Amino acid sequence: MKKPELAHLVAVHMGLGHLRAAYPLRSISPEGIIVWGSRGHVSRGEKKYWRLWRRIYYHLSRVGSYPVIGKLALKILISVERIPSFYPQRDLSRPTIGVRLLKFLIKKANLGRSLPDYFEGDSLPVVNTFYATAVALDMSLKGQESPRENYVIICDADVNRIWVPEKPAESQLKYLVPCTRAKARLVSYGVKEEKIFVTGFPLPTENIGSEGRMEGLKIDLMTRLGQLDSSGKFFAYYGQTVHQLLGLNRIPGSASRPFTIMFAIGGAGAQVEIVGKILKSLNKEINSAQIRLIFACGVQRKVLEKILKFINQQGLSPQIGRNIYLIYQDDVFNYFDQFNRWLRQTDILWTKPSELSFYCGLGIPILIAPPIGPQEERNRRWLMDIHAGLVPPGPPEYCAEWLSDLRKNGRLAEAAWAGFIKARKLGTYKITKLLETGQFTEE
Repeated sequence: MKKPELAHLVAVHMGLGHLRAAYPLRSISPEGIIVWGSRGHVSRGEKKYWRLWRRIYYHLSRVGSYPVIGKLALKILISVERIPSFYPQRDLSRPTIGVRLLKFLIKKANLGRSLPDYFEGDSLPVVNTFYATAVALDMSLKGQESPRENYVIICDADVNRIWVPEKPAESQLKYLVPCTRAKARLVSYGVKEEKIFVTGFPLPTENIGSEGRMEGLKIDLMTRLGQLDSSGKFFAYYGQTVHQLLGLNRIPGSASRPFTIMFAIGGAGAQVEIVGKILKSLNKEINSAQIRLIFACGVQRKVLEKILKFINQQGLSPQIGRNIYLIYQDDVFNYFDQFNRWLRQTDILWTKPSELSFYCGLGIPILIAPPIGPQEERNRRWLMDIHAGLVPPGPPEYCAEWLSDLRKNGRLAEAAWAGFIKARKLGTYKITKLLETGQFTEE
């Protein structure tokens, strides 16, 4: 059966977030995911800009851990990416320095300017997951009588002004956003409401099941709640509601697998040093098969090697493949596939509040590692506002103690349930239907 050709799908390799947003939608595009800035898609000159941009991103994502120089660089990064306070509500449509710099790079350095030539020969919409390609295409389409539809997926709960072109009122760019707060922010930047669709973040459908029934998600969640609620406190309060909404009539018993924690390291390798502290604290529980750890290492070999070093230092090498698992792939899309499959057996996702914050919609409690940059600060706030995320109540070197307490008091189960109830989880289906029919209903 031939897959539907609904849109071109454009992402960039700037960390994992913008690629992860594209991955669940890969079947809508005739050529799969176009990683702009990679070999074969851009000129040699433009490729140099993308490579430099990526290097700066990776460096600044890690420098916060360096003393003195790191803190100074992080302050510079935060000032560039700064998101203004939401209140008082006001007009924020005036272009910032970042907006003007992006316009300069597009016009003078030809950043993304060859996008229209790449898509010549058809009129399919373009769905972007990064602001630079979306704005570049918007500029090239300006003034056309019937411009190609141009969408961009917002990957955070709040956004910087750079995601909106210099003159919002003249722009044809349309936004696919994960939550109502992101929509309100775009409106304050001058984007017309009819160009904003609150679809939810595109989550992997293999972790959900069908759009109407969500059968896979519900079964996984019921099993997970049993693991998270070790004392039965959560089910004493919410058991009847859970059974009614999930349509499953059994009370979870002990699962056939150990209590499972996934620690996801950022695409830039940020916060890998926390791994050693976690392993030291949970050494006994791992050896006794009470706890299983999954380390999502990404696509950087040096991250994998660091984690292997920590495992060896704690004498836990024999547990690899038993109660310690490592997710690592050279190919980023193979990595996402492996990550999504392991996520179905995960009880807690411990991660910095990146785009993975929206995976709370799958009924997985998010244990929030320290955020990097303003976007992640806002994602953390969103997670806590909907009660789907928790800041660790103690340092990682004592996680064995406070994880036990969070299971006993039902707080982890409450976070899993809150994410399932409050976070949108059908973004992939909503975006596909919008492209297919032109219709959208916000739910």
